[in-house]
Amino acid sequence: MEKEYFHSVILKEDRCIGCTSCLKVCPTEAIRIIDGKARIIDERCIDCGECIRICPNHAKSAVTDNLNVLDKYKYTIAIATMSIYGQFQPNISINQILNSIKAMGFNEVYDTTLGAKIISGLISRYLLLKKKVEGPLINSSCPAILRLIQIRFPDLLPNVVDIETPMEITARIVKIDAAKKTGLDLKEIGVIFFTPCTARATSIKNPLGIKNSYIDAAISIKDIYGEILKNLSVNPSYSVNVETTKETLKWVSAGGQAKSLGMEKYLAVDSIHEVIKVLEDLELGKLEGVDFLELMACRESCIGGPLVIENSFIARAKIGNHAKSLSPLTYTDEEIDQYIKMYEEGFVRLTETIEPRLVMSLDKDISKSIQKMELMREILKNLPGIDCGVCGAPTCRAFAEDIVKGENNHSLCIVKTIESFKNKNLKRKGENKIES
Repeated sequence: MEKEYFHSVILKEDRCIGCTSCLKVCPTEAIRIIDGKARIIDERCIDCGECIRICPNHAKSAVTDNLNVLDKYKYTIAIATMSIYGQFQPNISINQILNSIKAMGFNEVYDTTLGAKIISGLISRYLLLKKKVEGPLINSSCPAILRLIQIRFPDLLPNVVDIETPMEITARIVKIDAAKKTGLDLKEIGVIFFTPCTARATSIKNPLGIKNSYIDAAISIKDIYGEILKNLSVNPSYSVNVETTKETLKWVSAGGQAKSLGMEKYLAVDSIHEVIKVLEDLELGKLEGVDFLELMACRESCIGGPLVIENSFIARAKIGNHAKSLSPLTYTDEEIDQYIKMYEEGFVRLTETIEPRLVMSLDKDISKSIQKMELMREILKNLPGIDCGVCGAPTCRAFAEDIVKGENNHSLCIVKTIESFKNKNLKRKGENKIES
């Protein structure tokens, strides 16, 4: 039995005024306005969080966990996204932030450095050399981008690097190590991720490319920020081992992943709407001379996620300042051999095929789909093409699509209705003038 799909982006209907702001930013046209309220089409939503970011009434929010989740486990491990270091004043060190997190009651605390280091090593020293697909490899580290490709660009799925995300790789390694150290069962060890975005929260409950996540819960940076600040003054009696490097820390900034690979033929694109333009060009064969595509859904990458506190440009500067004091990323031949073995044994590799989600098609039956396409064209001929959103659909094309798929039997095109009304009035006035 297929488990119910979980979305971390939800609508608070009592706050929604049907303003249509979210219609324009949704990259997969997953939102409609029905009876004056926004509605999220579950199968289209990729949990990118763009609607959360744009909503003026805070009607969209994220479902995440809180610190009470620690009570479920005998041993707890915190994994912080490295973008968390850009949320605090520059004089607050990485070590202070990690110690503050540990003071919340965690047994261990890490960031995602380990996963980022393994991925960089595998791509640069192994996967690029054995590449079998035409065109560039595409990073797999942004869950929103993976779901975007799955829905809108399924022909590009073979180009996606078949490696887990930094958070998943880190979680798997530290959780298994903790089980060996403590003698506890994996189910008794809770791994909690501090997330900058909704897509990562969703990927824990509904992972892509792997059967189950080794992470047990996700806490929003926005929700945990105050608690970290409060604990910064605590004098720790323990020391957190900081392994972050210059290159891995910059993974959370736009272009950081590609630069860590030490390559020249790459393209780094942040912001999901810009990513869509590049993927369209790639599908049309317009993107040449590129070996690697770093695609991230949020502006300025993870430091610009919808669940962070700091302005992404300020956070980028803070990340850069932290990086100055860190050691460079290096590998030994033994480490690379170990990473390759982990990959070939399926320990850090995507083990489940990412299948296309054909939610953008008109019908599963090709002949019916062609008929509906023709009907769509006829409907579109009678629509204004101005994509005003007043009908509750983001575009005239989406409005026509909803009609032919039987998902909209009530809405009218207001523009055409007003235009028709004006024409009738003008005609009536003309007839009255002739009669007089």
